[in-house]
Amino acid sequence: MYNEMRLSYESGAKYVVVFNYAGDMNGPYGTLQDEHFQALERFWNEVVQNKSVVHGGIKAEAALVLPRNYGWGMRNPDDTIWGLWSTNSTSQQIWTQLQSKLAQYGSKLDIVYDDPAYSVAGKYSHIYYWNQIS
Repeated sequence: MYNEMRLSYESGAKYVVVFNYAGDMNGPYGTLQDEHFQALERFWNEVVQNKSVVHGGIKAEAALVLPRNYGWGMRNPDDTIWGLWSTNSTSQQIWTQLQSKLAQYGSKLDIVYDDPAYSVAGKYSHIYYWNQIS
């Protein structure tokens, strides 16, 4: 959790959202455990309060453009679409492109949706589309 928050901060995130839900809510803090609170405290002390850590210091060199409004989870090749439907050929193409571009660019890759209101033109050195043949 700490590493993901740090990477988000260094990549320029304005917010970090911690999903905390337990169906039974038996614990006083839902699914959060002591190690999660320790990670939050460490993040605040070692990242946010540390002048040598630059907020937004990691700049993306490339963007992978996904289909407009395509809600595939991207956590694994068999993840669901909008939490309801099984993967399809689009999911497989995205997974292949995603793995290739992450191997090439790592944290310097932005993953964005095709949206005419937010053009990627001129913002990245390299722009790749989910259905582009590499």
